[in-house]
Amino acid sequence: MKSFREFVDRKTRESKRQLTLLKKILEQEGLSVKDYLNEEDPYLYMESPGNKVSFGGVRIYKVLGSIGYRVQKEENTHPYGKAYHLPVEEMYDDYLEDDAEPKKAAEEVAGGVVEELRKFFEKSADAEKELKQGDFDRQGDPLGKVMVKTTGTDYSNTVHNKTNY
Repeated sequence: MKSFREFVDRKTRESKRQLTLLKKILEQEGLSVKDYLNEEDPYLYMESPGNKVSFGGVRIYKVLGSIGYRVQKEENTHPYGKAYHLPVEEMYDDYLEDDAEPKKAAEEVAGGVVEELRKFFEKSADAEKELKQGDFDRQGDPLGKVMVKTTGTDYSNTVHNKTNY
């Protein structure tokens, strides 16, 4: 019977192997990736391509048997925000079901993973641009607290100075 320690060590080695393979795939596509595989919880840090977003990149890691990623401000900080699932194994199984050969399926998955991450950065850049555009629309009121009532009766002409009475 295997001990719990042996089980954890095997899972950690498997995670490192998968992350190393993922790093090679991303680097072949010209993306900048740094590995932190010798950490207690191994992960990859992928820098934002093109620097069009306010954060530096994403942390890619293995969690609960699947690969995920989260936004990270800088290389040496902790990630924040929502975690996103990167369905590598599901993609591979789907390609195999479509009668692809294992090698061809692996190539398709590699392209799919790169495309998924690039789309994430593009959508993030678009969302940040849209948010910034909304900020510029309120130039006269930087806190966005002034409300302009555009319907109803206008009583401004009926206001009189107290000295008129």
